[in-house]
Amino acid sequence: MKRREAIKNLMLFTGGTILFSAGLLAGCNSPAGRTFISKQDIYFLDEIGETIIPTTARCGGAKAAKIGLYMKMMVNKCITNEERLIFLEGLKKIEDAAVEKYRVEFLSMNSDQKKELFLNIQLEAEKYKKENTSKPSAPIHYFQLLKDLIVKGYFTSEIGATEARRYEAIPTRYIGCINYKKGDRVWATS
Repeated sequence: MKRREAIKNLMLFTGGTILFSAGLLAGCNSPAGRTFISKQDIYFLDEIGETIIPTTARCGGAKAAKIGLYMKMMVNKCITNEERLIFLEGLKKIEDAAVEKYRVEFLSMNSDQKKELFLNIQLEAEKYKKENTSKPSAPIHYFQLLKDLIVKGYFTSEIGATEARRYEAIPTRYIGCINYKKGDRVWATS
């Protein structure tokens, strides 16, 4: 069973109606402006994901794992309203930073420019985290939220679990200690 099918079945089985009614109620008190990821954002999210987890000679990257669709589903249905607004504001900040620094939209940047932009944003996120470690109620930085979604989505996808990691669908036996050589892929866990 594919991840997408499993999530769909789980939603239908465990409470699609609860999420639907919660979404209706959340819509009543949402602030003005954009509050959900749209279909048009999927390509943008795929490009962000591909910058963080690029395609290599050994395996496909975030775009091949359809990370944009995964993030759309997670942001629209699974995270809190506060986190969703942080995420959406973060997407705007990424676009604004691209235009400010490189005078082009994010999607028009080359891969080196995207990497440099994200390294700068990563430094900003680390500084934010250091400044707010003593404040447990401080919201998560948008870049940390974005990276968490990309990494979780990628490594739970078929490509991430079977190509980026070593995967054995039906293990033959338990081996408690396996030698690791530098460069070996880690084992996928279920």
